Amino acid sequence: MAEVETMSKAEWQVMRIIWTLGQATSKQVIEILEKKTDWKAPTIKTLIIRLQKKNFLKADIGTRPYVYHPLVAEDDAIHQNVNDLFDSLCCMRKGMAINDLIESSEISQTDITKLIETLTKKARTAPEMVECNCLEADLK
Repeated sequence: MAEVETMSKAEWQVMRIIWTLGQATSKQVIEILEKKTDWKAPTIKTLIIRLQKKNFLKADIGTRPYVYHPLVAEDDAIHQNVNDLFDSLCCMRKGMAINDLIESSEISQTDITKLIETLTKKARTAPEMVECNCLEADLK
């Protein structure tokens, strides 16, 4: 799978459209992003080309206009992106980061129920305190 950490915020915007639609032409992506942003068509086309070079998108060249398909599933990209971020955090700070994310995000009742279920299961085996992993063991 392509390394999601190489995807810029702007490229994520393009991918979100294509994931939502399942596939899209550059014209569709341009129309949507021109309404959402101040980007012009050449900028958006450049982003699509970059995503192809990074192996996130594939063009169906048998069609005119080209239809772009994602080469990475949205759930996989999100999972990789979140894990990459959390791998860079101190283990002692991950819980607070998750809490901050929940507090600042609009989430559905279904998502809240799932979070409660997950936390209830996790609480059964969770340690009282998580060890810091920022320093090597022999430096502590």
